[in-house]
Amino acid sequence: MNTLNYRLAEAADIAAIREVSMLSYGQFETMLEPEHWEKMKQNLSNLSALEALISTATTFVCEAGEELVGVVFLVYSGKEDPPYPADWASVRRLGVHPAYRGKGIARQLTQMCIEQATTKGEKILGLHTSTIMPDARHLYSDLGFSIVCELEPRLGQQYWLYRMDLPKSCPF
Repeated sequence: MNTLNYRLAEAADIAAIREVSMLSYGQFETMLEPEHWEKMKQNLSNLSALEALISTATTFVCEAGEELVGVVFLVYSGKEDPPYPADWASVRRLGVHPAYRGKGIARQLTQMCIEQATTKGEKILGLHTSTIMPDARHLYSDLGFSIVCELEPRLGQQYWLYRMDLPKSCPF
């Protein structure tokens, strides 16, 4: 097994980020109604939307050797972006290649978002997840996120909004 390396994404990573996202979320194809899977697949594979997200977020990736096997986006506060209030930063599109699950990659990538948001002075970190993602829900609860409310269903699934109150970073 290759050593895992965590780093900030680079512009040249966009194709690999899209690929690992498609592989990661591909497990939901059999859990969603076909029209909902098509919508999820279109959202994940939309290159211009991915470029826009990368341009506004801090993007962390995990590599195993030369292969990109995990990704997560940290979007900073400053504008309202439902379901997140303007004063919340948010974790988006956490994904891990299926062959690399169970190795702590999702936990480490999420922890990197928590640390970066804290360093940047964010006060609240949010995310949302659904019934078809029990492993993610367990991870987020284990890391200290708590459910704020149930959201309107998306893709035919129940979703919840989570938040974590971040500690103040030391200015020195």
